[in-house]
Amino acid sequence: MVDRLRALGVPLLSALLVLSASLWAFGFIVDEQISEGETHNDERFAEWLHGSATDPFTDLFRAITWLGNFTTLLVVTLVAIGIFLRRRERTDAVFVGLAFLGAEVLSSGMKLGFRRERPFFSDPLATESTYSFPSGHALVSLAVYGSIALVLARRLPTRGERVLLLASAAILVLAIGFSRLYLGVHFLSDVLAGYAAGTAWLALLYVALELRGRYTSRYLASTNE
Repeated sequence: MVDRLRALGVPLLSALLVLSASLWAFGFIVDEQISEGETHNDERFAEWLHGSATDPFTDLFRAITWLGNFTTLLVVTLVAIGIFLRRRERTDAVFVGLAFLGAEVLSSGMKLGFRRERPFFSDPLATESTYSFPSGHALVSLAVYGSIALVLARRLPTRGERVLLLASAAILVLAIGFSRLYLGVHFLSDVLAGYAAGTAWLALLYVALELRGRYTSRYLASTNE
């Protein structure tokens, strides 16, 4: 058993653990907030946050939430893919592209599946026409910015620089998620579920590409013998 774990390698094993943990977290949120219908805490937090909104912060979070909308993330994804392809780094381009596409499909599909209504306020700071669960901004922004950060982190020479890059990406994604709460277009569980689903999708992609790379390397090695 120990030998098998060593054969997987620390990065791949870590990805599998992250995948398992994020799937469990998503299932827990669905069971508690959707299946059981326990929305009181969600509603109280949304009402408190809405009542605490002030103009300077409202303008700030309207700008931040723009960084997680479909158009912005599409442009960021296409630019990243273009740069990676120009550098002949096809695997990285595929990773980022699939991160965006898969996250969008997951977000749209689950919204239609769960059909949860958004928070309602008589004086909304922002409005949305789609369903609420999970937060697409949280899910897709984590997938896109997270995938790019993971790819770039591998190129940095020191551990400190890698940690700084990943932490910066995490802060950006957290700020986007909080902006959805502040503007009153999502419940807290929507955003947390979006993060869980986005993390699971990134981990699954990493595992799939890592295993594919290992299989390809072994196949090429066997053909050259």
